[in-house]
Amino acid sequence: MNTVGPIARHLVLLGGGHSHVIVLRLLGMNPVPGLQVTLISPDRRTPYSGMLPGYVAGHYGEEEIHIELDPLCRFAGAGLIQGSVTGLDPQANKVYMTGRPPIEFDVLSIDIGITPDLADLRSTSPDLIAVKPIGSFIAQWKGFLAERDTVGAIAVVGGGAAGVELCLSIAHRLQAEQPGRISQLGGQIHLCTSPPGLLPGYSSAIRRRFRRELDDAHIVLHENFTAAEFEQGVLTSDTGSAIKAQKVFWVTNAAPQRWLAGAGVATDDNGYMAVNASLQSLSHPHIFGAGDTVQVVDYPRPKAGVFAVRQGEPLFRNIVSFMQGGGTRAFKPQRSFLSLISTGKRSAVAAKGAFVAQGSLCWTWKDWIDRRFMDRFRFLPAMAETDKKSGLLAEFDDQMQCGGCGSKVTSEILNEVLKELAPDSARDDAALFSPPAGYYLLHSIDSFRSFLDDPYLLARIAVIHAVSDIYAMGGTVATLMANLSLPFAKPRPSRNLLRQLLSGALDQIADEGGVLIGGHSSEGMELSVGFAVNGLVAEGAEVRKSGLRQDDVLILSQPLGIGTLFAANMQGKVEGRYIQSAIDAMSQSSRRAAGIFLAHDVHAMTDVTGFGLAGHLGEMLIASNMTAEIEIASIPVLPGAVNTIAVEGIKSTLHEANRQSALLQLTQVSPVDLDSYAKFELLFDPQTSGGLLAGIPADRVAACLTALKQAGYAASVIGKVTKGSPMILLSEY
Repeated sequence: MNTVGPIARHLVLLGGGHSHVIVLRLLGMNPVPGLQVTLISPDRRTPYSGMLPGYVAGHYGEEEIHIELDPLCRFAGAGLIQGSVTGLDPQANKVYMTGRPPIEFDVLSIDIGITPDLADLRSTSPDLIAVKPIGSFIAQWKGFLAERDTVGAIAVVGGGAAGVELCLSIAHRLQAEQPGRISQLGGQIHLCTSPPGLLPGYSSAIRRRFRRELDDAHIVLHENFTAAEFEQGVLTSDTGSAIKAQKVFWVTNAAPQRWLAGAGVATDDNGYMAVNASLQSLSHPHIFGAGDTVQVVDYPRPKAGVFAVRQGEPLFRNIVSFMQGGGTRAFKPQRSFLSLISTGKRSAVAAKGAFVAQGSLCWTWKDWIDRRFMDRFRFLPAMAETDKKSGLLAEFDDQMQCGGCGSKVTSEILNEVLKELAPDSARDDAALFSPPAGYYLLHSIDSFRSFLDDPYLLARIAVIHAVSDIYAMGGTVATLMANLSLPFAKPRPSRNLLRQLLSGALDQIADEGGVLIGGHSSEGMELSVGFAVNGLVAEGAEVRKSGLRQDDVLILSQPLGIGTLFAANMQGKVEGRYIQSAIDAMSQSSRRAAGIFLAHDVHAMTDVTGFGLAGHLGEMLIASNMTAEIEIASIPVLPGAVNTIAVEGIKSTLHEANRQSALLQLTQVSPVDLDSYAKFELLFDPQTSGGLLAGIPADRVAACLTALKQAGYAASVIGKVTKGSPMILLSEY
């Protein structure tokens, strides 16, 4: 959300399902000026269900079956908020989430998938593994692989295509890694199907083929076995039949997500969101839905990924037309479709109507289709140029937006949000603060352009970043004043954005023990967030950069790499899990770390932010007139940072300036490996909301480091202070 035009309306997409990733791609190719788009997803990447059996069988790696949502959202001009949805108010147009204020929308689309329905199964066993949602299944599958040598018999419950594919894929994986294991143990893998039996809805010829495949894989088929209980390694049917199984994979009886039942939108008899042929809610036409979470009442179809993929384009077309005041068009899904069911090995069965084929060519066909689908999101086309007065921007007049005081957020919106979030806040022209006797008043200010799509999280990180200067001086946070610049927008999106920002700021300020006492808000061409901070420190207790002493040990409380990771994120060249690690690091306040350093006789301290480790350490050395000996190998780095800076060669725009403006000479051996080279380069990497760098006595290091790690900091000793002129001496070991 760095640079945006005026915002007319807000489209919220719930879930990163197959339909929504297509909508995002189409939005990137056909942008709608004036439309703000936000994707809410529990993860920063989404799995493609069509490739899951191949992943389980070992034919695909984990990264090959995932669509990275960060670069896709950036291509679409959409914001990405990672979080869990708990409810919906379709009248007030609000989406409720865990641990944060609600998100307002003008138009909503829901594509959140399904969850396992375990209502008829009695089980408390942690060895029950559900295939939906796929993200959770993948984590459990990796756990299964880690302990597979100790696992005996397993069972797969579900006789549909998904259950058969998963069962054969598991058998192939185990057989490929330990040839003869399944046939030697006999009956190690069981497939349990409820009536009407194996592959309902498919022809008898298809069922015969898969019975042979199951026999060849030494899988025991249990038909008319409706699972009723799984406890202590025994799976029992509703008729009392029992199977010994240490692990049970559940691939049947799916259900809609629980919060939909109380969402106030129309549902069918099974609780799925009911939509018409235009994919609009039957009760609320400004709410759309697609994928497994909906039932198209005019054209009911089974839950299958092929329908979600086909719904993507008509969903995009109808959402855009609806927002622009046009009509919607009905989408009639095909009645029959091509089924390509894998057999575990690199072979598949193809079926459509009376056509049936089997073999490696069918697998190649399926693999080509799946990879072509994934390539649509890996290799994104160039974005189209748009008319500045097209789309929703036609609703704005031609008058240029004012500067100066004319650019302020309207008093109506500001007062409404403040009344809701801070009803007791004063409305005087300036804030009053009287520091207690015997204390110095610490002042600092920090501000930055938006680099995150989530305004609530952005504000929390901005507070953490701003108050770290106070902690670096050994102080405590007292008061803050906000300086916010919001993109030009109509009242609803402007109000929603301001609410998200102030809610995040107030929540984090409360965690820091401070108080928000005022601020300034304006409108501009981009979102920026800043805070002026006042802190307190007892006279004589302040910690300065000039306090380093000979033989002090240098401890860094947080890994490096934030700058290069977010630079790579802007180019779509980093995995979402690495961005999430960086966000987690930035979201960790230095308050407790500072307290731990103070408790262990810290001599000097600073926060590592925009000038990088080398720049901020250099300031300490100049102020203290000391030399630092740094071990490159000891520098902690965030996951993915070595690859982005050393392999991809991606650096923050401030990186070279940090290197050039360093006042110290860095003396080092030539790095001999990739890791050392990357850590050397990361000395100049700017850190947003970075950690603390502290010098403490050598005899306090062990206890200090233990306390930091117990408090959740990924802290490391990176070197020591020696006598000499200001200089950083680097060694690899």
